[in-house]
Formats: sequence, structure tokens, C-alpha cells
Amino acid sequence: APLTFKKGEDVPLKVNALTSTRTQVPRDYYRLPFCQPDGGPKMASENLGEFLTGNKIQSSPYVLNMLTEAYCTKLCQVTLDKMQAAKLRLHIKYGYH
Repeated sequence: APLTFKKGEDVPLKVNALTSTRTQVPRDYYRLPFCQPDGGPKMASENLGEFLTGNKIQSSPYVLNMLTEAYCTKLCQVTLDKMQAAKLRLHIKYGYH
């Protein structure tokens, strides 16, 4: 069922597995060096169908509020070592999104 939100109410933003039309192999979103929610990501599938179709819905650190203007804010800052940078570059090369 669709959800409704009041002005200023938190709107949860979730992430899914990364996919690529080149490899057909989904990758966990947090396998790459993206900002994580406090306490680490938690599974956030809302129904059995999402689970059965291979969607890996997880919580994210992003904060959104309904009908509230927000400007750019830094979520986190990550410094990549050579191995992490190479892994990220490879996922970009293979068209993961």
C-alpha cells in the first residue's frame, strides 16, 4: 500500500543491490565504499516478493524530510586506499549502477 507523509516527517530512503547489464551479477550496495548508516546497514525488505526476486533492500544513511527544503550537506568523507579505488573503478567500468 502507498505511504503518506506529513510535512517534515522522515521519509526513509533505502538502497538496493547494484546491477550491471554487462555482468548480470548483482553486488551488495555496501560492498563498495559508500557511506553507511550509524550502526551499519540493516535489511529493509518490505515484502516476500522483494526477497524472492533477489532484491537486497537495505537501510541508508540519507535523511529526507517531506516537503522540507534541504541544501547540500556532507554525509561522510571516505579516503580510498589503492585497492578500494581499483575496486570502485572496476565496478564503474562494468556499468554497475
